[in-house]
Amino acid sequence: MANIFQLGIYSSDKTIYEGEAVSLVAPSESGYLGILASHAPLAAKLKPGVITFKDGAGLTKAIETKQTGYLEVLRNNATILLK
Repeated sequence: MANIFQLGIYSSDKTIYEGEAVSLVAPSESGYLGILASHAPLAAKLKPGVITFKDGAGLTKAIETKQTGYLEVLRNNATILLK
């Protein structure tokens, strides 16, 4: 079984995803960031683009966003807040 972490993706008006993830790729201002379980603490500003993640069941999901936002990774939790 792959290592998992908790992932939450939220916009100002709804919850887009909340659950387990195996991997996450998000578009930061300095390029795409890859996140796996037990990643070091991180905070980054996100730009519009495609957020891709593999959920706990192993299914790959992609969310295209035209919004900016923020990514925080802390204690095996990744949170994306979109404006």
